[in-house]
Amino acid sequence: MAMMGDGQTSYDQAHDGKANELAGCSARGLRSAPVPTKARLTYFQDKSLSLELQYKSEDTWTECFNLSAEDSNIAIPSVAYLGLSAETGELSDNHDIISLKAENLYSLNRGKTTEDRSKGRVRSSPKPVKELKEKSSWTWFLFKIVLFFGVVVGGYFGWTVYRTKTRSSRF
Repeated sequence: MAMMGDGQTSYDQAHDGKANELAGCSARGLRSAPVPTKARLTYFQDKSLSLELQYKSEDTWTECFNLSAEDSNIAIPSVAYLGLSAETGELSDNHDIISLKAENLYSLNRGKTTEDRSKGRVRSSPKPVKELKEKSSWTWFLFKIVLFFGVVVGGYFGWTVYRTKTRSSRF
């Protein structure tokens, strides 16, 4: 950005934010892709950062960039927030983000027993997790119907008793 005489800055259209760019790539055909466009951002803490795109064909990933710690100082904080935007400089475009999935590729001591930790081995077959048994939706529906009619009949019976008592107390 160039400084003007009165303290204002002008937009450098020729470089469009290049001074702030860490890495990037050009993906021609992204707008009219034959498959849903996907991006895979992979970060290994203090080691590497890479971005791959899928837009040419299903299950074909094109590397956009791959940075290593030797090339640049990449350090994302352990508590980080991810923001997605389609606006760069004076240009903007509409994008629909259908889903976003973030995962740890590995974590320390996951799936290891105390015996395996000391030897540095990972168990080959983790214990199966018992799934919660879901209630039948028909059973729950019928229970609610019976409860509803029980409340209606009880209300009618109570109203009839109240009406009978109030009539007989008038005379």
